[in-house]
Amino acid sequence: MCASCALFTFQQGILISQSLERVDPWPARLATARTFELLAPSFIDTEVEPFIKFLVDEKALGDREAQVRRGMLSAGTRVVDLLGGRHLPTLITIFEEHLSKASSASETEDQIKEAVVILFGRLARHLDAQGKRLPDIVNRLVEALKTPAEQVQIAVSDCLSPLVLLISGPRLQKLVTDLFEELFDSPKYATRRGAAYGLAGVIKGTGISGMKEFSVMTRLNVGMEEKKRYEPRQGVMFAFETLSSTLGRLFEPYITNALPMLLTSFGDSSSDVREASQDAARVIMGNLSGYGVKLILPTLMGGLDDKQWRSKKGSIELLGMMAYCSPRQLSLSLPIIIPRLTGVLTDSHAQVRTTANKSLKMFGEVISNPEIQALVPALLKALVDPAKTPHALSSLLKTSFVHYIDHSSLALVRLGITSKKKASNELSPSLFPFWNVAFANEALTRKRKQHRS
Repeated sequence: MCASCALFTFQQGILISQSLERVDPWPARLATARTFELLAPSFIDTEVEPFIKFLVDEKALGDREAQVRRGMLSAGTRVVDLLGGRHLPTLITIFEEHLSKASSASETEDQIKEAVVILFGRLARHLDAQGKRLPDIVNRLVEALKTPAEQVQIAVSDCLSPLVLLISGPRLQKLVTDLFEELFDSPKYATRRGAAYGLAGVIKGTGISGMKEFSVMTRLNVGMEEKKRYEPRQGVMFAFETLSSTLGRLFEPYITNALPMLLTSFGDSSSDVREASQDAARVIMGNLSGYGVKLILPTLMGGLDDKQWRSKKGSIELLGMMAYCSPRQLSLSLPIIIPRLTGVLTDSHAQVRTTANKSLKMFGEVISNPEIQALVPALLKALVDPAKTPHALSSLLKTSFVHYIDHSSLALVRLGITSKKKASNELSPSLFPFWNVAFANEALTRKRKQHRS
């Protein structure tokens, strides 16, 4: 029976109506989890194994309520950290048996498996670097990367990072080689994606120097050159996505090398590769700093002047993905990007025009202010056709703002109502109250941040 159905009472297959009014007493289970966590230092040796079996076999780690799941995992982590070293063989057996089971396609099982991977990784920290069990545990974790559940793959990646410091050089080299082989050659989507997460976890553990030590960018370049099969090219995009999400801004120095491969993948003949490139670009843009934006903008802007329409189209698509930059970076780049995108709306090639229009709309979709979100169509029309600026100004004046105006929303409004038309100039003084409120809002935010720091 599913976890949600456990709340209800059935009699001969018929739902009892009174049970519909029953409320899930999850706060009591959360309090129990918190009690376990606080009692962990007082656990005696004979209580460790039954408690871990309760978490895993009795599915306490797969509770229907997210807060209870987190509480039970915290309690398990505390017990493993404090007492796991004295119960290594027993706990390793419990975790390995669960991970070796055939995974069922249920959310509860995925949640339990994710938690078991995290606990297994914590347990492995008690092992000696020269111990015989460490390679077996790492192999088990790498095998768990093939699980077709992204939260499990992310958990394995996080667990691998501290463990790679305990793995000897030759073994680590073999691990990275095996991950690259699965990334490029595995016929299964989940295995390739899991290998990308595993690779990102290894690089995070070794530090950014691992990018050079394992020739990561060189190997990814080789994968992009494979034209007969789409899997290696898709694997490269998976790697860019997971490296960026795992390493964050530490990956920025390598974006200039990744940029040509991203641009090529946007126009790939395989839809799977194109989709993977869009996902990778979205994650990369979301992690860019101001320095990173300055690093890639010249290349993308130069691509808009390319005579080859495919190259131009790729640059436009990647510029559109900059809509997923942080609000601060987006507000700085909008005045540069939007005018250039509006300039290619009249390109001679139909696909370039369509892509430019789609990219412009992407900037409107990420606006967080509800009032300005409603004005996005009018503002975009004003950007394309200055004659429609008075209508955008009029709509702005009639709007009552009750929500916070973030940097990117304010930048779009500035662009949308900037025009040399006489009508807009006549209406511009009426916007002074709006600008005063917006700038005061921004100044207050800066002051709060300075106060916190």
